[in-house]
Amino acid sequence: MKIVAFTILSFATVLLAGCGGAPPGAAVGTPSPTKGKVTFADGSVLKGGIVDFHPVTFEDGGKLRYQGSGLVNDKGEYVAGFNGDGKGLVPGEYIVTVSKRDIEIRGSNTSRIPKAYLEKSTSPLKVTIQSSDNTYDIVLK
Repeated sequence: MKIVAFTILSFATVLLAGCGGAPPGAAVGTPSPTKGKVTFADGSVLKGGIVDFHPVTFEDGGKLRYQGSGLVNDKGEYVAGFNGDGKGLVPGEYIVTVSKRDIEIRGSNTSRIPKAYLEKSTSPLKVTIQSSDNTYDIVLK
């Protein structure tokens, strides 16, 4: 029984050691700082929510591009990154969505987000991230 358990554990360890990284031969692109502010058409700020950046293509010139996001604070500001690191996004084209968080901040007004911005398939927002500092302000109409 111990031999079977040891074999299974060893196999699982080998499998997990290969997970989580980029595919062999592929390199993740260098992120560029990306930040902005989210407002409504009347000029008031979005309080809470999350801005998600969905890559149009996941690879460009041998460099991988990943989905990034930024939490919106009570001033409508966000800083985008991968897994909350705030380091920015790999340059390229992205479709942008704005939606509610699972747990919102106090005073959130995310119920005002127009439906079109919630889904990648309906969002009118598209942005090209450059290999420099990026400020992308969003007006929800």
